[in-house]
Amino acid sequence: MRRLNDDIMLNILARLPAESFASAACVSKYWNHITSQILSRPKLASALSLNPSLLQAVKEVLDKVLGKPIRPHFAIAFINEEYGLRLTQTLITQRLKNKVPLVVHISHGVMGKDVLSDELREVQWDYFDYSGNHPRLRSVFGNSNEGVVLVLGFVPGLKVDTIPLFHPHQDPTVDHVDKFITDIQAFTAEASGHLSPSAIMMFGDRRSDMNSVVAKMDHAMPKETVMVGDAGGCFLFNSKNYPITTPNPYLLDAVALVFADDRDKSPDVGDIDFHLVLAEGLMPFGPSFEVIAAGMNPSQEWSVFSARMQGSHVVLSSNSVFETVLETVTDPNYELYIGVTQRRGAEESLIFYKLLVGQGFQFIVEGIGLAPGDSFMFYHTDMEATLTGRDTAYDNLDTLKEIVDENEYDVFGGLILSSNFRGRRYFGVENIDVMPFVENFPGVEVAGSFSKGEIGRGCSSFDAEDEEETIARSPLHVSSAIYFVMAYSPASAADD
Repeated sequence: MRRLNDDIMLNILARLPAESFASAACVSKYWNHITSQILSRPKLASALSLNPSLLQAVKEVLDKVLGKPIRPHFAIAFINEEYGLRLTQTLITQRLKNKVPLVVHISHGVMGKDVLSDELREVQWDYFDYSGNHPRLRSVFGNSNEGVVLVLGFVPGLKVDTIPLFHPHQDPTVDHVDKFITDIQAFTAEASGHLSPSAIMMFGDRRSDMNSVVAKMDHAMPKETVMVGDAGGCFLFNSKNYPITTPNPYLLDAVALVFADDRDKSPDVGDIDFHLVLAEGLMPFGPSFEVIAAGMNPSQEWSVFSARMQGSHVVLSSNSVFETVLETVTDPNYELYIGVTQRRGAEESLIFYKLLVGQGFQFIVEGIGLAPGDSFMFYHTDMEATLTGRDTAYDNLDTLKEIVDENEYDVFGGLILSSNFRGRRYFGVENIDVMPFVENFPGVEVAGSFSKGEIGRGCSSFDAEDEEETIARSPLHVSSAIYFVMAYSPASAADD
């Protein structure tokens, strides 16, 4: 009889929306026990709305993700620039309350299931007014680029919080990344008893030098820590333990959504693993060169440099580069980059800079950080290389599926961060980057955004074990798609 009553209660409570479900859990110990059975495994919920009204769009996605039982441990909202950053944060916080770590991030487009049709959509927007007022400072918003994706995550066995990175307003050259790393490690140590987070989602400000930040994070964090994110948007955040306002006179450079093991988790709670799969989209061409002089403009938005071929004293001319491009590149919509191997002390990283213009013996690239002695190669975006990278990512996701199936794990969610250079504008059709995940993990919740600077690093089971550690690696990618896969092993499987 008791079992019958339990089944009836399970059936009733499992139908409740999240807010009613949370209230039901407080009625009695018995009801709390039943609700805990319903939410015994991790869960990802997401929704996309293209409603031209911000208020209605946020209401639609909140109603959708909160329409079934969930106790969110974190929330991420991807929106367009004209929707209103602060208002979106306020509207979501009113429903989720301040206790849920939240990142509201302006992106170049969104991916997810439409709240009206339940169809998977990719939507890209035309803008970014980099010369205008910063989105955090705007009090008005428009609706010419409407769209929002909201993601909620329930991750039992993990502690999650947002941790900010600031720098002094008057002296942007002061490096506060060390404190940022220390803050992340302190939160992780308190939660888990060790310094290594399980995963980090990074959101960078589009006017900050995220190359150096991500490179330093890459070397500071162990290879087991998966890092993903968007280095080129704008954001606001809520946090459990850190102030959500920028202290004067500091500027907000980035925020990290940190996932750390919970040392106090119940023995019947399994383990959550994070996996990263990369679809690359750049093609190298030509020999290696060496920077011989470098400088930057006063606003620190771009750098000018001159170079020579390694082993030669002849200064590189822009004419020779563009003549080579015309002879080599067949993609009519190409963009040019330099991939720079930078050694700063004992650390070596591969960092990409977009080539803006070349004249005579000088070149201008987007971003700062070049120094004499840096070696580099030229790269270009390429349709064939992009499609090959997508196919490789599909195969790696298929391999990951086989691994999790063999170990009786469950993939319960995924996030995709794809370059704003990709999408329908480049491929001619929608959902090119979404389908590798959907076809390998049908029915699994997935959402994402289009980015400018895709952060992605971490080891996966199909990575070569004998990879040379001394090879410069790039944690910040160009024209790529990052697949952030979340898997769960039940306590019984984890103990086997």
